[in-house]
Amino acid sequence: MKNVIIRINDISDIDTTKISVYDLNNRYIDSHGNMYGLRYNKSLRKIEVIKIIRTHEKNAAGFQQKIIQKKRVHGEPSANNEETQSGAGEPHEAESFFNAEAFIEKTMELSRTHRERLKGIIMNIRNSNIIPKDDKTESNQMEDMFRNIEIDGIQGIDSLNNYQKELVSYPRSLTYYQAKMDNRGREIIETLAGSNRKVVRFIYLVEMLDNIRSLYKSTDKVIRVLKTFLEEKNPEEAKWVTNYERQSFKDGLVSIHTTIQEIEKLEDDMDILEEYAYNLEHY
Repeated sequence: MKNVIIRINDISDIDTTKISVYDLNNRYIDSHGNMYGLRYNKSLRKIEVIKIIRTHEKNAAGFQQKIIQKKRVHGEPSANNEETQSGAGEPHEAESFFNAEAFIEKTMELSRTHRERLKGIIMNIRNSNIIPKDDKTESNQMEDMFRNIEIDGIQGIDSLNNYQKELVSYPRSLTYYQAKMDNRGREIIETLAGSNRKVVRFIYLVEMLDNIRSLYKSTDKVIRVLKTFLEEKNPEEAKWVTNYERQSFKDGLVSIHTTIQEIEKLEDDMDILEEYAYNLEHY
């Protein structure tokens, strides 16, 4: 994930109550040039601000050794006072953080936004009257695309939300989910078998990972088909289309492009979730 640099007056401008999982790579620079980052305190279960010291590459190794020695003598420093170094003048956190459960919840919120947006896309394109009513061939073709979006996108999102509820509230037997896993997943379950809690958490993360990926792979496919179809139309040349209908067409196309961009970003983020979920150190 890329770092985002945000200018602030002082450290009090950082409101950790408004921080989400997507903000944890942010960097903040105050009026005195001090740089701060964010870290999740697992014991207190809250996000805290850390000060980041930037040092030149030639000093980095020695600085890192001091941090390691300090940890050995005093234990983990308080997150609010922790200092971390970097090489070549760029910040580097001694400990990176990714909250998998928070990321999944944020993604589920996004999916519900996408469900309503997909409904809006269908409504806008229908209202645009871009396909003359007497053109049965293209009308039927477009309705087939809408049907696929409703099934693979809208209904798929509803199914994903219901499946998350199943995993959290009324899961099936562990053997049922284990049977669905590939060899890599089964091996991890066998390794974690001594802790039912760890196995349940692993299953939740992997099942959500797989189902979110599957949903958005299908959604991306059907919405791109509609995008290609619509981009061949020019509402400015359609004499029968009113200004209101032209605007509906443009609004629908903008929503399509926005959704595709968000899906592309989400696909990258899912790689991070996969890396996290299959790392035994996280259980």
